[in-house]
Parts: sequence; structure tokens; C-alpha cells
Amino acid sequence: MKKPRAKKEPLPQPDLFGEGAQFSQAPKQTSSRAPPAPSSRRGRVVTPPPLLLNVREAAARLGLSKSTLDKMRCAGKGPRYVKSTDKAVRYDPADLDAWIAARRSKNATGVD
Repeated sequence: MKKPRAKKEPLPQPDLFGEGAQFSQAPKQTSSRAPPAPSSRRGRVVTPPPLLLNVREAAARLGLSKSTLDKMRCAGKGPRYVKSTDKAVRYDPADLDAWIAARRSKNATGVD
């Protein structure tokens, strides 16, 4: 014979639409773990090298579709790119920013 299941309380739901319904918070559990020891490398900040973006990421950054960026690259009108392999095309974020800056209009009417 099966035992009847105990009813569980529903999970608290966040107020997504600002209707003022607060959800109850579960009590905090204290940890028996000691705080992490301070690192000896904490003073040194290492910045990773700039990552190359693939075509989809570069197109999203420029506000274009992937196919538009592909067509611009084939016509020689798009930003500089890197062929990392025979098939893979990558874009340096610095080159994308420079291309945007070069195309920026000098006056409000858009006529140079």
C-alpha cells in the first residue's frame, strides 16, 4: 500500500509585472565552510587578449544580418576580416569599431 504524499508548499514566484505581490524568502542557511583564503595574485589584473568574433556575432554587433555582412565582405565593402582557416571568417572588434567610426556622419543631415 502506498503512503500518501505530503503536500509541498508552492515555490515562491517573483513579481515580474510590479503588482506588489511579495514572495516569501526561504531562511538563509549558514555554511560551516571557512571563508576562502586571500589569494596572493589578487593585486595583479590579467586582461585576456581581444577575442575574434564569428560572422553572426559581428553582424549582431553591427546591427546587420549575417547574409548582408557576407555580401558586403564578398563585394569588398565591409569591415576588415581575418580568415582563420580556409572556411572560417573572423572579425576583430577593434576593426568593427573603426569601420563604424569611419562611416559615422559628420553633420546632422547625413550629407558630408
